[in-house]
Amino acid sequence: MIILGTKPAQHDACFALVRDGEPLFIYEQERFNRIKHGMSSQLSVLFEALDEHGIAPRDIDLITNCIDPARLDARKEQTRTFLKGPAVDQMESYLDWRLPTWYRTLLAAGFPADRVVNIRHHICHVAGVYYASPYDDAAVLSVDGSGETETAMLAHGSGQDIRVLRTTPHPQSLGHLYQAATFWLGWGFGEEGKTMALAGYGDPDRCRAQLDRFIKVSDTGQFEFTPLEARDDNRFTSTELLEDVFVRFFGPSRQNGEPLSPTHKDVAAAVQAICEDVMLKSARFLKAETGAENLLVTGGVGLNSVSNGLIMRQGIFDRTDVYPQANDSGTALGGALYAYHRLGGTERRRVWHMKHAYWGKHIDLENVERAAAAHGQRARRSSNIVESAARLLAEGRTLGWVQGRSEVGPRSLGNRSILGNPTTDRIKQRINDGIKHRENWRPFAPSVLREDLATYFEADQDLPYMTVVALLKEEWRDKLASVGHIDGTARVQTVTEESNPRFYALLKEFKKLTGLGVLLNTSFNDRGEPLVQTCDQGLRLYTTSDMDALCIGDWLFTEKAPDPLAQPFAPYVYNFSRLAGLRLLLLEVDTHLPHPMRAHLAGLAAELVTTARWAADADLRLRYDGVVQYLDHSADKFVFDRELYYSDVAEQSRQIMEKEGIMVYWIDSLGDVVPARDVLYVHHESTKCPVPSSYERHWT
Repeated sequence: MIILGTKPAQHDACFALVRDGEPLFIYEQERFNRIKHGMSSQLSVLFEALDEHGIAPRDIDLITNCIDPARLDARKEQTRTFLKGPAVDQMESYLDWRLPTWYRTLLAAGFPADRVVNIRHHICHVAGVYYASPYDDAAVLSVDGSGETETAMLAHGSGQDIRVLRTTPHPQSLGHLYQAATFWLGWGFGEEGKTMALAGYGDPDRCRAQLDRFIKVSDTGQFEFTPLEARDDNRFTSTELLEDVFVRFFGPSRQNGEPLSPTHKDVAAAVQAICEDVMLKSARFLKAETGAENLLVTGGVGLNSVSNGLIMRQGIFDRTDVYPQANDSGTALGGALYAYHRLGGTERRRVWHMKHAYWGKHIDLENVERAAAAHGQRARRSSNIVESAARLLAEGRTLGWVQGRSEVGPRSLGNRSILGNPTTDRIKQRINDGIKHRENWRPFAPSVLREDLATYFEADQDLPYMTVVALLKEEWRDKLASVGHIDGTARVQTVTEESNPRFYALLKEFKKLTGLGVLLNTSFNDRGEPLVQTCDQGLRLYTTSDMDALCIGDWLFTEKAPDPLAQPFAPYVYNFSRLAGLRLLLLEVDTHLPHPMRAHLAGLAAELVTTARWAADADLRLRYDGVVQYLDHSADKFVFDRELYYSDVAEQSRQIMEKEGIMVYWIDSLGDVVPARDVLYVHHESTKCPVPSSYERHWT
């Protein structure tokens, strides 16, 4: 049985294909369109992945969607408990459009309605960790920003069954509160890890009392918001919480470039303390209710490794496991596993559990020499890449390490990593300043031989995914300061020969040379970039940074030459390649393509002509292969925003395609290239546009 699990649109878009209960691939959109957090509503990645694995879309038995529109009425009823007047109608109109959108995206891509199953969001989260675990009995704690009607779910997995014990209803959301704090601190979507790190520098007691006026946490970890003022239109979104809570209590938001003040650090510490309070008390509730020996943590808040470490240290459960895709990308695999085990009327035994995180795309080794030549580098193969790499690391060199299939989730786990000797002087600053271009107060993580974990850390369970922090032993805190945080913790990855033979061998060889079974490990990417996906991307960062050496498979680069392609990371550099060689008409009405994008596009296109207006009788197909238009926002908003879907830009794009029979491509502000045809008919009952969808060839 072949089941496709999807998180098909918006942030953390992801596709997981499961055959007979075991994954074939888990592909995250961000690795392909190079947009951090995978903001997209375009499914080309999915169809190309199916081609890669020799599976036609029609061969798929079930397609799962991670949002269930059937819960729409329950969500509406919920909103009436905290909204009044016109705000109720506005919210219901918003929900009528939004909740079915993920499902409609799948139908618009050609998947038949009778094969698409909608699964409750938090059930996808819970199933993604329970059915991926080796346990026949486990408590599950899922907390994030929001699902259809709940923002948290506590459940008990037993045998094949999952029993929901408790949920937290809208609008109370720990995820949204934490996100609002992150926005107040001057950071953007998905940067909650910075807030978590900054918390280590603050005193939670200085600001906790103000936040306790707003959020009440019970002894069992259930929490609720207390209205601060009489407002009938407060939806308690992250942006509203930013103003109503953080600006109100602590003053204006931090601006870009503004130094971090003691108040910023204390607010981060206070919101982190609330997060830990909720998670720890919820874990104790789960232990009392289930008696289980194992706890599984998931949901976006499940990536809070500090909270996870606290639960582990408290010893409430024998094991506390947090799998790498705790965020919404994990709902793709979760939906597929739930469908396999619970749908179809046949009970199926559990045949697989997650032993490693390497379910992404293989590195394209067949292109390494070509990519090296393009970047002006000389490639040479090493007869023993592990020995060569270990020697470089022992000498204090910084090393890019790219091997096999990429890891899933936001952490590098030894296949797309930048490595260093943690005892080398100033190694942390060298990598931060010269390669990653990020703040020096943020910690790096250690990868350690599993058998050596207890030597360096106050822990003795498998921690393979960098999702749980452990305390560094006192005698190692100074020696391993580069991989420890100011609070004495580290976000550990344990490595075994079974989980990653080559990375394990590298750690063993490094230990043989240095006596140390630990490496500094950070993700192989530049600031704002997802993990590298190709040889070309790896070589770009190697040649444009201060990285000393690079290993891709058995290929070793140590003698860096000037790079003729050298330029800073930008997603459009990769996404514009799909427009290469085309004759393009650039339509500029209200928005104008930024100069760097324009220059790059002009260098790729066979012809690029700019006009300020389109004439309906222009007969464009005789002169152009496509029309290009720039959007000053991300293209996925057209699917989720009713006004944009029927805006002048959208209608004009439809008219060009329908009357001219020519493709329209949107270049959005994030640097993505989206065929408008694949977005602009998602909410149409029938489509008459003569321009074929990007997906059509996969169905014929």
